[in-house]
Amino acid sequence: MNIRLVLLDYDLTMVYNVFDFYEAYSNALKHYGGGFISFEEFLTLLNQDKLSTRIPEDVSETDFWVLFRRLYVSRHPLPMDGVRDLLRLLKGLSVKAVVVSGRETSNEYIWRDLRMLGLSEYIDEVYTVCDLKRLNGFEEYLFDKSWLISYILRKHWVSPCNALCIGDFTTDLLSCKKLGIPFIGVNKDDYRGELLRRKGAEIVVKNLFEVVEWIPEIDKRARC
Repeated sequence: MNIRLVLLDYDLTMVYNVFDFYEAYSNALKHYGGGFISFEEFLTLLNQDKLSTRIPEDVSETDFWVLFRRLYVSRHPLPMDGVRDLLRLLKGLSVKAVVVSGRETSNEYIWRDLRMLGLSEYIDEVYTVCDLKRLNGFEEYLFDKSWLISYILRKHWVSPCNALCIGDFTTDLLSCKKLGIPFIGVNKDDYRGELLRRKGAEIVVKNLFEVVEWIPEIDKRARC
């Protein structure tokens, strides 16, 4: 097996927890005086990648999103279609599976989810922005995971060409693209899937069952 390490985003990649996303965004909006936002309006803006347009004009976008990611915890996680099949495959192939989340909360929240969903046995490590700060890392821009991913690769002695990234947002794509790591975009929504393609994602699928189907082809390419 040429692929030795798979890096997985968590929210809306491994689990479908859009209600948690809504709660964190809604509470950050209220904190900054942005008033109430309905779930329907939130979902429309999310799928159009326009959530930043709802932030009050006098509020720093960076401050808003930092608060958002500190508020983002799991209350309603549902396993994404195919996640168990993918993780079982990776385990059977002795490929390490590492979660890298953009949340700025303890990784224990994610471990708690994984235990509850019966997925923890398939995951080797979990990292969040809290770990980035613990390790004295940095972000070039908000939600940039490249430093943390580089740390994980060095820790496990894995080259970028022998790794694979799986995520749902453009920030996941850009972080992995910067390091030269192959990327698979996962998105149920057609608009956001197309946005990933426009940003350079070669492979975009709707669920993790499709990722399983792509693994043999990606592994053929994973030669340094």
